[in-house]
Amino acid sequence: MTDPGCLDCAGSLDHCHGTLVVHSDFTVECTEAGCVLVHRERHALVVDCTAIAGGCACEDVSVARRAS
Repeated sequence: MTDPGCLDCAGSLDHCHGTLVVHSDFTVECTEAGCVLVHRERHALVVDCTAIAGGCACEDVSVARRAS
């Protein structure tokens, strides 16, 4: 996707407009549909999955592991 107001797009820089979500097991996913290059340097926004409204399913797994 190209955004005419985005300086990275205007400069033809490799980047993504989505948010990179980092899970407790250090796997990552991007909120941008079709993003397959989930490298931190391609994303201006990187958040921990606990910051997601409503939480994340991996939080439940992490808590269960610590309780064992």
